[in-house]
Amino acid sequence: MIASRAALDGPDRKLNLHARLVRSDRHTVNSDNSGKTPELNLPTYPFVLFGIPVVIGLIFHFFWDSSFLPTGVAIAIGAPIFAAGVLLGLWSVWTMVSQGEHPEPGRGTNQIIANGPFRFSRNPSYVALVLTATGFGIAINSIPVLIGVPVGFAVLALWVVPAEERYLSAVLKDNYESYRSRVRRWL
Repeated sequence: MIASRAALDGPDRKLNLHARLVRSDRHTVNSDNSGKTPELNLPTYPFVLFGIPVVIGLIFHFFWDSSFLPTGVAIAIGAPIFAAGVLLGLWSVWTMVSQGEHPEPGRGTNQIIANGPFRFSRNPSYVALVLTATGFGIAINSIPVLIGVPVGFAVLALWVVPAEERYLSAVLKDNYESYRSRVRRWL
C-alpha cells in the first residue's frame, strides 16, 4: 500500500527502499522532483507503531491489578467493541483485496479505494485497530492497556497518517485530494 509495485521485484526485496516501509531517520515523503518514486519513511509497519504502547500496557497489566469493572460487565462491554474492530478490519482488508490492492503497508498503491468502509473513513484499518485494542482492554479489565490505546492512536494521528497522506498526495495527486475532500480522516 505504500511503495511502488515494481520495486518488489528487485533482488534485495527486504532492503529495497521502495518495497518496504523504510527504516530511516527521515519520516517524510521524498518529494525532491528528482524523478524518483516517492517513499514513505517510517521505522516499521503502522500497526506495530500503534501496538507498542498497547503491548507495554499489557505487560503492566500482568503486574498491576487495575480492574475497574466487574468481570462479567467488562466482558459484556469489551467483547462487542473488540468484535466490531475485528469485523471492520476484515471488511477493510476484503475491500482492498477485492479492488486489486494489497493490504500490506509495504506495498505500493495505484488507485483510490472509495467503497466499503473507505466511503466513511480514509483510515478504516486504523479505526479497526483502535476499536479492537479498546475492546480488548475493556474485556480484560485493564487500565494500562486502555492507557496504551490513546498513546498508540496519537502515534498514528500525529506521525503515520500525515506521512501517508503526503505520500498519497505525491503519488495519486488530484485523485487523492478529491477523495480527501469528500471523506473524513477517521469517522
